[in-house]
Amino acid sequence: NDATHVVHVSGEYALPFGRGRQFASTSNRMVDAVVGGWDLNYIFTYQSGQPVNIGCPTATTSDFGCNANLVSGQDPYAGPHNVTQWLNPNAFAEPPKAAAVGQTDFSPLGGKADQARGPGFYNLDSSLFKNFTTSRETFVQFRLETFNTLNHPQFNQPGQLNFTNKTFSSITGARNGYRIVQLAG
Repeated sequence: NDATHVVHVSGEYALPFGRGRQFASTSNRMVDAVVGGWDLNYIFTYQSGQPVNIGCPTATTSDFGCNANLVSGQDPYAGPHNVTQWLNPNAFAEPPKAAAVGQTDFSPLGGKADQARGPGFYNLDSSLFKNFTTSRETFVQFRLETFNTLNHPQFNQPGQLNFTNKTFSSITGARNGYRIVQLAG
């Protein structure tokens, strides 16, 4: 659940067209009904990638689990760094095996956990809406709303985290869906 950076930005912008606004402020009711009174809303979200733990391909101790060691001088993100291979398999190594019962050297437990991070996430949802005045006290609102406005896939964490496997750190799914557009009144 660790996300180092999280940003949420939201806002509303009244388009400057129509009665009482910067452009076409003296337009007649028909022109104002078409071009006036439009507003834009948006919600933008950014989150950096979450930790990924690379385990040992072969357990080095009995029932304790094991984390792969990071190889000095190797960038864990080198290589394609895409959905086919998010992490560099050469950046991880198997720790030494436990050699004796009662061993006080903890190196067989491997390196620290969460050695790398998966893909980040960003999304834009937006809406365009217009109020049509029906009387002094009432109005009808028309809305065009989009979720995932940019229609950009947000990838899941990498899977297949055995660094000896040829499909190591491949990403096979998305955490969001395709763009959704809806109309409302």
